[in-house]
Amino acid sequence: MRKMMNRLEAGKDIASLAAKSRFWVLLSYFGIIALLIANGFLLVKEGAPLNVIAILALMPTLPLLLFAPGIWLRRPRSHAWICFVSLLYFMHGVDQAFLPNNQLVGIGLSVLSMILFVAAMMFSRWESLRIKALNPQPDAALSPETESPAGKANQK
Repeated sequence: MRKMMNRLEAGKDIASLAAKSRFWVLLSYFGIIALLIANGFLLVKEGAPLNVIAILALMPTLPLLLFAPGIWLRRPRSHAWICFVSLLYFMHGVDQAFLPNNQLVGIGLSVLSMILFVAAMMFSRWESLRIKALNPQPDAALSPETESPAGKANQK
């Protein structure tokens, strides 16, 4: 286990792991959006106006759509935050799974949100490590630019 973590910390295999987790993030993200939109169209009673159907179908997807730019641009912080939002969809999926006519939607939503949670969490970690390996930062404590004014006064 220690060898694997040392390899990851050294920058090896991080890009491939980040790419695999990104694939699962995108798959589950768009899967949840598609499932929520389809469920919105299925739940509306016949004879409802099209604009009401569209609003009821798109309303549950709004919290997910807020994270679309960050996910598309591979930002680790957006992926970390979507982990928290996916827990809300997991709770909604479990709730839907116990309703008589929505078991498949509830189970699908629960499974997709669990995949999104784990994949986004791992992508956030691995992408942060990959970025850190590409852009090594000098130690701030050792650089003379960050020295405090009090330290400069003591040197005079």
